[in-house]
Amino acid sequence: MENSSNVFADPGHRIYWPMARAANLDLHLMGHERVNLLLTGTDALVRDALTRVRPHLRGPIQTWSPPAPLQLPAPTQSGTLILRGVEALSDVDQYRLLKWLDLATGRTQVISTTTSLLLGLVEDGRFHATLYYRLNVACVDLTA
Repeated sequence: MENSSNVFADPGHRIYWPMARAANLDLHLMGHERVNLLLTGTDALVRDALTRVRPHLRGPIQTWSPPAPLQLPAPTQSGTLILRGVEALSDVDQYRLLKWLDLATGRTQVISTTTSLLLGLVEDGRFHATLYYRLNVACVDLTA
């Protein structure tokens, strides 16, 4: 049984990734457009997933990618913030993002992407543990 709203299906509605049904179900079960989402996988898989999900995101959509300086929307702004390559955030930007998340809770959805295992960076002390858990409310591993 195919779901025409499956954002991970190709135009012929064949499943694109082996985990696509579970990932799509996770996204629909979240049902709340402000749930923070962490996408993990190769650059190509993450880019494709973002392309498929983008039409379903609430605007305005702001995107950050390294090495650009981190620009955060006003904490009162609604919409979506996409953080590409979140593992590249500096310690200062991790702290700024964490403080911003405290102020923007419930207004802006954050979609973070990474090609690294963030938990390993947390264990090594190179990524703030609280920020990891705030960004990782729902995780979709595109490599599974």
